[in-house]
Amino acid sequence: MTVRRYLSAALLALLLVPSALAQTSHLRERARPLYDQGLEQMRQEQFDAAAKSFESAVAIDDTFDMAYYMLGRTHLARKQYAAAVYALERCRNLHRAEATSSFTDKQEGQRLRRERLAELDQLIVDTQAAAARPENRSQRERLLELVRQYQERKRQIQDLDRNADLTPARTVPAFVSLSLGSAYFRSGDLAEAEKAYVAAIAADSKVGEAHNNLAVVYMETGRYDEALKAVNAAEEAGVKVHPDLKKEIERRRQSALTRINVRPAPHRSAPAGAGR
Repeated sequence: MTVRRYLSAALLALLLVPSALAQTSHLRERARPLYDQGLEQMRQEQFDAAAKSFESAVAIDDTFDMAYYMLGRTHLARKQYAAAVYALERCRNLHRAEATSSFTDKQEGQRLRRERLAELDQLIVDTQAAAARPENRSQRERLLELVRQYQERKRQIQDLDRNADLTPARTVPAFVSLSLGSAYFRSGDLAEAEKAYVAAIAADSKVGEAHNNLAVVYMETGRYDEALKAVNAAEEAGVKVHPDLKKEIERRRQSALTRINVRPAPHRSAPAGAGR
């Protein structure tokens, strides 16, 4: 009887899995119009309205990782850094959870990958359009780098269809970790910012902005040699590091070396009878 009871429970679980997946798919379909609405509002730089749209999307489907990502980006634009941390952590954790879960069949995995690719395609188109606008001329290089990151993530996902697994370091997209690092940094949490930037580089070593931002973290925490190495890595990745950052790192480095090399003279007792 016990074996039969366990067997029945196992069969019930198998029957419930497709139902749960169907429910998730249904929720995503309901949430997607709100997500698309938020993207359009982001294009118009209507950040408050976009935040509400993305919040409504994740309220319907709390596994909608890209909606959490865009919500985090919206909060960053609004300088609401604690809220950005929450949304981006949620996005990161969803990616981690997905990497450890197993799909009931190959078709389900392919469906999710198609959704991912479609979402990335939309972000690529939107970001390329933003980079082409004259008013965004000063941000053009940064926006085009973001396009490259989205394209790299597409390549990684497409590799899955060629039976290549994502390595643990690439479980979370680089652009998610990069945005999360910025949210941590703006919140004053340098330790977590460092971890996030390192994770971004592990996922995509060409993310020059992560190297650049890591240089700032290293400088602020007194690790000047590491900061200079991060600057070099950023420049090798094609980022134009601000000259003032390099000067400030070197200034602090030299100041630290001076403090180490210039020690106070040892204290000597006054000779007997001195001062009499």
